[in-house]
Amino acid sequence: MAQSVVENRYSAFKAAHDVSKSHTMSRLALWWIKVHPPGEAFVVTTAPTTPQVEAILWRYMGNAHRKAELSGRITLDAKWYIGNELVAYGRKPADYDPAAFQGIHARYVLVIIDEAGGVPKSIFDAVDALATNVDARVVAVGNPDDPASHFAIVCKPGSGWHVETISAFDTPAYTGEKVPEDLLPLLVSPEWVEERKVRWGVNSPIYQSKVLGEFPDISDDSLILPKWIEAAQKRTIKRNGRPVLAWDIARFGEDESVGMRREGGWVRVYRAHHKADTMTTTGHIAKAHRDIHAERDLNDFPTHVVNVVGVGAGVYDRLVELGIPVVPYSGGEAPFDKERFVNVRAEDYWNLREIFETGEIDIDELDDVLAAQLGSIKWTVDSRGRVKIESKDDMRKRGMPSPDRADTLAMVMSRRATGGPALDVASHRGESITGDLMTKAW
Repeated sequence: MAQSVVENRYSAFKAAHDVSKSHTMSRLALWWIKVHPPGEAFVVTTAPTTPQVEAILWRYMGNAHRKAELSGRITLDAKWYIGNELVAYGRKPADYDPAAFQGIHARYVLVIIDEAGGVPKSIFDAVDALATNVDARVVAVGNPDDPASHFAIVCKPGSGWHVETISAFDTPAYTGEKVPEDLLPLLVSPEWVEERKVRWGVNSPIYQSKVLGEFPDISDDSLILPKWIEAAQKRTIKRNGRPVLAWDIARFGEDESVGMRREGGWVRVYRAHHKADTMTTTGHIAKAHRDIHAERDLNDFPTHVVNVVGVGAGVYDRLVELGIPVVPYSGGEAPFDKERFVNVRAEDYWNLREIFETGEIDIDELDDVLAAQLGSIKWTVDSRGRVKIESKDDMRKRGMPSPDRADTLAMVMSRRATGGPALDVASHRGESITGDLMTKAW
């Protein structure tokens, strides 16, 4: 990375997770000011969020600046002064006015675009105004998460940028390159790669991005786009409405039993486990019912939606016997809109797609299993033009794991979870449901 910046005016690095992207950029920024004549060099850095500017790149810069006893001082608001002269600064999201990049006059200007996948085209365009002389350099670095980003465009052939791809397999754990013993544990490990191979599947978009350092292969048959998933992970929606839980039941195989909790547009995995018999899973659901009821007003009972296909039928029957409010769910049944969708699963997944596209959902930023499964779902149409969703068996043929968490999310956001056809598609988006409707659903 450093050598490319020496040799090329424009460098772009699409890289896997934990390959020292921001760390390397911090050293590059310090080196740039150190080796050029005083007063003739300037560094500008930017990133999509304030923490990415101040808490990552500039924190690395501050630590190395002190360790190397370099000139001047680095402040907490991402500025480097030597004497009274400002020689480098980080631009935060509030500064995302292209005009803010103007007025910097130095022979040796270095612009670092960190986490470049989240930086808009307007900033890339503004940066060009700083790189007009032959000694200026621009470097963009980040995970290749979003194939629709401007970062993806500059990484394509013919863009005029020198582009390098850094995969997990290019790191010392795989190449055998000698590095200090205390460094190796900080880089991506073979154990992490193997775990993600199993959890995500080698053909999933998130594996392509985080492990291979490549932009995902997103085609017209991808149901939920990576940029929608990433936005949902970063979004904050206030929890409101009646708690609703959906349960996708597995038993002793590799598939996961998943419980997902929703309140309005806020959704999180409530519980997930492997290799438990159906009565144990039933017990966990009964406990969840009591625990969530205890959190709320005495009249505000949580509702449960249970997939009754296969082993889930026994769980449903036992919950009914226990008097717990439960709605049966079968993805293979006829949908409400028989003209547009092949079955319930297609209808509810399409509803989920629309919720992601319109930005009405908040999912766990740390749940990379859910993110990987959502990005792997594909759709097509039958001969009548009705939407259908790729089956689990077809996904396994592509080397993908069962999308248990994604299926549960589609269930908990479905119309069936909020009283069925008596409610419109948007009713679950933050509104609680009436007792009469829930009685009818039970």
